[in-house]
Amino acid sequence: MYTKKEVAMQNKTIAVIQKCTVVIDRLNRLFEYVGLVLLSMMTIIVFVAIVSRFFAGISLSWVEESATFSMAWICALGAGLASRKGGMTTIEIGIMKFPFSVKKIIRVTACILSYIFFCTMILFGYKMAMVVRTQYATTIPFMSMFWVYVAMPVGFVIMFINSLAYMAEIIFSKEDAS
Repeated sequence: MYTKKEVAMQNKTIAVIQKCTVVIDRLNRLFEYVGLVLLSMMTIIVFVAIVSRFFAGISLSWVEESATFSMAWICALGAGLASRKGGMTTIEIGIMKFPFSVKKIIRVTACILSYIFFCTMILFGYKMAMVVRTQYATTIPFMSMFWVYVAMPVGFVIMFINSLAYMAEIIFSKEDAS
């Protein structure tokens, strides 16, 4: 049995984790809106480019590159958001038949292995962004390629943080949610 002090400490820990989870969920809401704005802008820009080429015969050379850059950021943000519910680290069919306690261990292990991968990708993604920081986009000459390449480490930081919240939910869950 646990002493009153241990129970109080565990309750405080759970309360802190729940507050952190609320902050993470609010940040995720912001990332959703940023992704929505990027997707909307990309759609409008590509549509305008198609219309201008078809009706006016004017080709907007920067549209393809800007759409590619927007898609890089949308994918990075989306992957980070998907990791909040374990969408990037689990293959549910492989663990469905296991008892709840074994599922918890497998899920936490998957999260820990994912953290190693995330940290590696953050490190090498940042290094790559620093390598290309002096290069500029071909059709958007004022835009450093750093801002395109930094999408990857930013996405992996979001994945890391969301996976921490997901793992905390796994550890403190009392029943099987799946």
